[in-house]
Amino acid sequence: MADDLTGKATHLGGKLKEGLGDLLGDRELKTEGRLEQAEGVAEQDAARAEEALQEANLRKAAAQQAQRNTGV
Repeated sequence: MADDLTGKATHLGGKLKEGLGDLLGDRELKTEGRLEQAEGVAEQDAARAEEALQEANLRKAAAQQAQRNTGV
């Protein structure tokens, strides 16, 4: 969850930086903002993938336990 929030903050900061760069006509600042947005999205994606993996492992363990309990 923390990485997801960090990603959202990075993305938002990038949007602000891009907007400021656009407002000031600073192409470098605008580009940095876009890169930070991409980094933020990547952080969010990684956090969600990690969470999905943990949930899948829990489902797998529950299925294995149920299988042992039924003797199948």
